[in-house]
Amino acid sequence: MLRTLILLFALGAILIALWMWWARPMEDSDMPDYQDALRQHPGSTAAIEAGLASFGGVFADLTRDDTAERMAELYADEVFFNDTLLTLTAGRAVADYMGETGAKLDSSEVIVHQTIRDGVDVFVRWDMHFATSAFGMKIDSKSIGMTHLRFDDDGRVVLHQDFWDAAGGLYEHLPLIGAVVRTAKRMMK
Repeated sequence: MLRTLILLFALGAILIALWMWWARPMEDSDMPDYQDALRQHPGSTAAIEAGLASFGGVFADLTRDDTAERMAELYADEVFFNDTLLTLTAGRAVADYMGETGAKLDSSEVIVHQTIRDGVDVFVRWDMHFATSAFGMKIDSKSIGMTHLRFDDDGRVVLHQDFWDAAGGLYEHLPLIGAVVRTAKRMMK
């Protein structure tokens, strides 16, 4: 009985923490950072095609042993990078993060379906599929998303803002948190 009460208390604490995080005021969001980044990283049209080719090639398979090195070549030294999970502003930090992420995956595939250009702004619509393990559980995740990109004169990424369903693509597959996310989705239908 005591074990059940402790488990219920822990679950309640997790639910309250998640609700507080999801219900935080808008000014705590990454939106101001993104707006600032649009001003700080004006981008260039000079090498968009080369940049897009590199982007598609690097993200096609994040499990390669040389992912960090390839990311270091793709991202400029000063960059705004937000994948909805983390915001980074240094190309080396992006390379290290993506290299570490790729090393944790059993498989990874990003398929680009559409690219839209508007001056220096490029929007890439993609599907992502990855397999990994977390907390002793196998996770097989499929998600859709879009990335807003800007490149410098050398075709290196200076702005990367992802828009994707992190709840359905990642959190829904995790123990405890996943149950909360799936329940919330059912309640909203």
